[in-house]
Amino acid sequence: MKVNILDIGSGNVSSIQFWLENSNIGSQVVNEPNGINSDLLILPGVGSAGSYMKRLKDGRFDQAILEHLDKGGRLLGICLGFQIMSNWSEEDGGVKGLGIISGRVERLPHNMSHNSWEAINFNRTKLLGQSLNNKMNYSRKRILNGRVFYNHEYGFVNDDKEAFTVPVSKQLEQYSGFLVKDNIIGIQFHPEKSQRTGAELISMII
Repeated sequence: MKVNILDIGSGNVSSIQFWLENSNIGSQVVNEPNGINSDLLILPGVGSAGSYMKRLKDGRFDQAILEHLDKGGRLLGICLGFQIMSNWSEEDGGVKGLGIISGRVERLPHNMSHNSWEAINFNRTKLLGQSLNNKMNYSRKRILNGRVFYNHEYGFVNDDKEAFTVPVSKQLEQYSGFLVKDNIIGIQFHPEKSQRTGAELISMII
């Protein structure tokens, strides 16, 4: 599988590359819209929604991402890269997202900063309703059961009833920690910092 990592100067690209390399998955970093040529495009992201979307639009990456999906490519958004897939984020006074997944991004309750490990558990058979399931070569592992690391202040509220989603935690169950809709994957936690569970996750979905 050919994997591209989008680099717009606002993401932990090297950490994502290292995470993939540890799972024996090669990747290529792209920093131009016409450089996107892969089965899977990864959108890493740190920072704020406003500056991230501005960089995407100024570089015409927003249209390139949509074209990648239209051609049947797969998309993986991590942390802020997941949040900008929404219709709207209330960060930075309100920011229009890519509108790839029906949903919105809200400030976490009580202005909290969620910086912690949380349990995650799901059976990959739950993904059978997504076209992604028929396109990817899964490992034999069926159940992901471990802990993942979160570091965020905003959460993704999913409005797409057809999407498969795993909540962030019991206390933050209204927010998606992991989401799959057809050929789109969104991850709110940091898989590259989630040690064994992060490695198991990438082997299950690629």
